[in-house]
Amino acid sequence: MELLFESRTNLGAFSGHLNFIQRRPEIHPEPVVRPDTFADGGGVCLYGSVLRDGGKFRMWYQPCPQDTWDDPAMLAHAESEDGISWTKPPLGLLPYGPGPNNLTNLGLHSGTVFIDPDSPPSHRYRATGCGYKDLYCCHPDVTTKGYYTAHSADGLNWLLDSPQPRWNAFDVITSIYHPGRRCGLTALKYQLRWMRMGRRNIHTAECRQGVWSDPVSALYADEFDDMLAATRGFHSCDYYGLGMQAAGQATVGFLWNYWHELPYTWPGPCSYALYGTSDVTLVYQPEPGGRWFHVPGRPLFIDHTNVPWARSGWINTASNVVEVGDEHRLYFSGKPTSHGFGLTPEWKPAPPWAEYDKKLGGSGISFARWPKWQLFGFESDPEGSFRINLGRIEKPSEVFINYEIAKPDGCIHAELQTEGGVKVHTFEDSVPLTRGSTGEKAVWKTGAVIPPTPSATVFLRLQCARVYAYEVRPAG
Repeated sequence: MELLFESRTNLGAFSGHLNFIQRRPEIHPEPVVRPDTFADGGGVCLYGSVLRDGGKFRMWYQPCPQDTWDDPAMLAHAESEDGISWTKPPLGLLPYGPGPNNLTNLGLHSGTVFIDPDSPPSHRYRATGCGYKDLYCCHPDVTTKGYYTAHSADGLNWLLDSPQPRWNAFDVITSIYHPGRRCGLTALKYQLRWMRMGRRNIHTAECRQGVWSDPVSALYADEFDDMLAATRGFHSCDYYGLGMQAAGQATVGFLWNYWHELPYTWPGPCSYALYGTSDVTLVYQPEPGGRWFHVPGRPLFIDHTNVPWARSGWINTASNVVEVGDEHRLYFSGKPTSHGFGLTPEWKPAPPWAEYDKKLGGSGISFARWPKWQLFGFESDPEGSFRINLGRIEKPSEVFINYEIAKPDGCIHAELQTEGGVKVHTFEDSVPLTRGSTGEKAVWKTGAVIPPTPSATVFLRLQCARVYAYEVRPAG
């Protein structure tokens, strides 16, 4: 559906008392994946993806082995029928430990996976990740540090697209398939000098017909982020990574805000943050290649202090959102210790704290849920109205509204006009929307069809109601 971002240029004629709102999700109270095998006994981290594929859920995540401090080139695989109860089938692809394990052979840090419906079967699954040549489980074809791309027929057994990195940066990278744009979309973390220190920021690139573009800058932290950090008891902020969701032609981002604590560290020409915690806020890009926007005030979407098993630690999200019935889920991982815990300012393990995470055994993967397409919207308190320009209508169509009723007796009425302001369906003939729905058809006593026209506009009149999204579909 098309989400109602406040900055959408096809919205207008606002009147009455309308507030732009952001939903807060419900957090599943317990981890659904925990460290419980030799391959992931030291911890589980969702530097990865969760997809609906072949009637089941599939998860790609980064395990921390039981017998080492870390090997961030590992990528494990899990499966589920409902997205809550998960199994870790033995794959036999990467020998490690005393018995069978669920490790794939991608061998890239922060490996994220998507399905490309336009590719041949051998490339149905595509992945991005960061190659580190000196890691034990690194893909054998990696030649130097950088961001790599890969392909697979089954999502488990992988081949690199090239032995050379596609992008000369490193660390966290996330990717999704964007059906509205018919391309893969990736968000790459770059670490550049910005605002007097080294900061992590987000660039984006696209994959069309198997060819990845060069990255363009997307999101950089600013003074307001540092102010928000100060109000939360931290020193500064940057962006650690970005989960994404396609929404029509638009893209929603789930931004990992990294709140810094002192001291800054890292040898080199400028200092970086090592210590701190993270939360997730929402950003969005209304059209391809356009500007990325923050929600005004940048309210938290996932607050780590509201995750009981990661209350003082760190959270990060999957690369993508999953649709489950009438809800969306964003899987995320968390741990009870903060970023940099157990490391010296030189980024070296500091005994005994380096093994503290494993002793706690508190890391896990869970999810946030919300009614699908209900992330942003407009709420009337009590009354307000606005218009949505639906654009050109090529064939008889209908418009569906995603909405909630905020108070008893709330409702929404609609009016439809075609080019020249011709009223095809009026407010007086509108059948009120009163139940709340993730997609209910607008109906009038005169019908529900939008006739072909160079321009159609729907006017919505809200009474104690919230509108989140809309969609134009062929009539029938």
